[in-house]
Amino acid sequence: MTDSTNDRRKHCRLPKPFPVEASEIRFPPSSQGRFETQCCDISAGGLSVHSPRTFEPGTKLQVRVHIPTLNKYSPGFFKVYENDADQYLQAIAEVIRAEFSAGGYLLGLKYVDVDEDAARAVANMVNKAVQG
Repeated sequence: MTDSTNDRRKHCRLPKPFPVEASEIRFPPSSQGRFETQCCDISAGGLSVHSPRTFEPGTKLQVRVHIPTLNKYSPGFFKVYENDADQYLQAIAEVIRAEFSAGGYLLGLKYVDVDEDAARAVANMVNKAVQG
């Protein structure tokens, strides 16, 4: 990553291979191809994922990222009843970049519609990991 790329980033990124389900948002809904993958990194503003195919910049994807323990970083969540099995970040994300990568593509995604508390929880998780 170049210095200019680092300068453009607003959010710290956490390199973690969380499982991701993604599908392109288009009509009719039956034409939305779904794929399962892993993210390369994640932040409060977006994530990068491996993809079996490329997407044009501006394409909208529905993403669901499984993040065990996400709720413990959520403001106001009653943590006594935390269940790792159902902790997901769900968002509509826009493809910002698509680069060829071994065996597929690497997509840079920016959240365009995400629950504010979920984004805050991701930010808290990333900041805690970065600060140690």
